[in-house]
Amino acid sequence: MDVLKYIKPNIFVIAILCLCFNSYGQKKDFDFGFLLGTMQYNGDVNMQRPYYSPRFAFGGIFRKNFNPHYSLRLGATFGNLAANDEDFDNAYQEKRAFFFDDTKIMEGSAMLEFNFFEVTNNKKEKNFSPFVVFGIGALYLENVKWYETFNIAQGLGLKYKLLPRLELRGEWVFRKTFTDKLDQLAYHANDGYLHYKQISFCKTKDWFSVLGISLLFNFSDEKIPCPIYDLRKYENSNKRRY
Repeated sequence: MDVLKYIKPNIFVIAILCLCFNSYGQKKDFDFGFLLGTMQYNGDVNMQRPYYSPRFAFGGIFRKNFNPHYSLRLGATFGNLAANDEDFDNAYQEKRAFFFDDTKIMEGSAMLEFNFFEVTNNKKEKNFSPFVVFGIGALYLENVKWYETFNIAQGLGLKYKLLPRLELRGEWVFRKTFTDKLDQLAYHANDGYLHYKQISFCKTKDWFSVLGISLLFNFSDEKIPCPIYDLRKYENSNKRRY
């Protein structure tokens, strides 16, 4: 597998991401963590079920926080996709009897994250929020053209501050790809798999999604206030007042 042929067309994307994370003059505020969950396939074999044939997935997340509402994050996700015609009550699929279980996914992504509520390190009452994400990604797949490796990511989730610098998250992010080869049906189009004239819908592209939970650790210049120290300041201010 020639990794370089996928890296070279995406050099400009890497350059843009580096500029985005070069936050000169801003305070340091970023998160790093990991994700565990499942990966699901949608395409010519599975055209209806949003959560079907889940396979284990894992990844890493690096996020730059600009304010309590907006963040920009980089992610790397690894997983596997599988599907089987026999899982569906469809006469054509029963005769086609196609299945696959070895599509390995390696994806890098850049997404904008928006929190509906403020989530901060030093305010205990502001520790929960739903959020949405939107961005782009690039897959590493064999035998596909470089422009087919891109995808558009969109999803939603919930986050909760377990500790001032520890965040628990759950999210479901869908990826619309620009290839019809995740299910590998396209590879059999020329030989007419089992002598059927049409075995896939070439006008539609495949999707996959990742449903998972993650833990993020915060690294920032912001100091976490000490509750005992704040209580003493409050008591001293009341003494001076009276």
